[in-house]
Amino acid sequence: MKESTNALCQFLDASPTSFHAADNIRSYLLAHGAQELDEAASWQIEPGVPYFVCRSGTSIVAFRAGLKSMGDAGLVIAGAHTDSPGLKVRPGTHKQNQNMVRIGVDVYGGAILSTWLDRPLAVAGRLFLRDSESPASLKSVLYNSGKPVGIIPNLAIHLNRDVNRGFEYSPAQHLPVLVSSLREKSDTQSANLSWLHEYIGEDTNLDIEPGDIVASDLFFYDTQKSAIFGTRHQSALPDDQERDILVNAPHLDDLAGCHAILEAFSSAVPSEFGQVACFLDSEEIGSMTMQGADSSFVRDVLARLAIVTGAGAEDFYRMSSRSLFVSLDAAQGWNPAYPEKYDEKLSPLLGAGPAVKINANQRYATESHVESLIAIIANQEKIPLQRYMSRADMQPGTTIGPMSAARLGIRTIDIGHPLLSMHSIRETINSFDHAMMIRLLAAVYKNPPIFS
Repeated sequence: MKESTNALCQFLDASPTSFHAADNIRSYLLAHGAQELDEAASWQIEPGVPYFVCRSGTSIVAFRAGLKSMGDAGLVIAGAHTDSPGLKVRPGTHKQNQNMVRIGVDVYGGAILSTWLDRPLAVAGRLFLRDSESPASLKSVLYNSGKPVGIIPNLAIHLNRDVNRGFEYSPAQHLPVLVSSLREKSDTQSANLSWLHEYIGEDTNLDIEPGDIVASDLFFYDTQKSAIFGTRHQSALPDDQERDILVNAPHLDDLAGCHAILEAFSSAVPSEFGQVACFLDSEEIGSMTMQGADSSFVRDVLARLAIVTGAGAEDFYRMSSRSLFVSLDAAQGWNPAYPEKYDEKLSPLLGAGPAVKINANQRYATESHVESLIAIIANQEKIPLQRYMSRADMQPGTTIGPMSAARLGIRTIDIGHPLLSMHSIRETINSFDHAMMIRLLAAVYKNPPIFS
């Protein structure tokens, strides 16, 4: 478990944006023998060999074709999302008030805004550069300042006596990031260029000038690394796992899910059925993008897999009734400071195992048949499972599960790590739950439920 915890923290620290997360997933897959395919090229597929496809630089679908026809054996699919709520640099809105230079932001997803204030923030993302060798095209490069570039300063309590009674932060007024206090006033344009040059143009790994940057997708992020702490209590389980180790870090929702799938898929061995791992962007903003779960991406890959393996259209449609989709996304862990917000019988505890997520209105896609079969697998592997349902008078968020089930016509279960402070700049899980999640996925990739 220590290895899985350390590997998770390294993955989190190296993935400040969905661009970096996808790039790290790509590197991991290549290092474990997977071959990259281009959507624009013709594919040649060998059964049992891992492949993957990347779309838009933020979403990846990896797969192994089964040793039998997908129509006869079906697929096991696991999916999670690469994006997290945060603050995105708003192009062209660098502003100077007095001698203070601030950079405007857009709120991406449902972030808890107060957690972003008074923290040293770095900036990372994707830059589009002029390509001197091909003037009609642009070159995309990843960028990470790797160090603090700004801060969002709170107002002193003396000037806002109600701040601890609830205060609404305006993204336009209160959240622009302070990056400089100039000695003298200067025009906004030169202030913009100064900021870009210092934190981008002078990067030794990117020999560029600010004028080379045509467009960008940049996000601010917390510079503090992942933290591991706890009492290291030894459990009574046969493998004597340490159960009380907590991991506190940014982007656990849902890079913890991505990491668990990545570990399980990469360690799986070829089987009669196909094995698929989906790492999809845009979940936090509804998934309605060309690379999100509510797009054609996964279905396109599966359809092409059927074609190039000679399965044919009939087998492609037969495959759906024999397949399983495991949707991984964080579950609302019980928070002792707010017991009134939970159903005490259906609130997962940190350190008690992965949580199956259930909702009568299909905010989660779990159905009782699939839950029962997964519970059998978990019991065989000695993996404790919990259930999560929101209070009957509250509606939870949703996941990629329901839309994936609808688009693919595949039985689906929603499951997740119990997590505290969901959508805060930093979140917390238990390392035992992560180790059990990897073990559960590995078991499902090895011996999935059989649907007749």
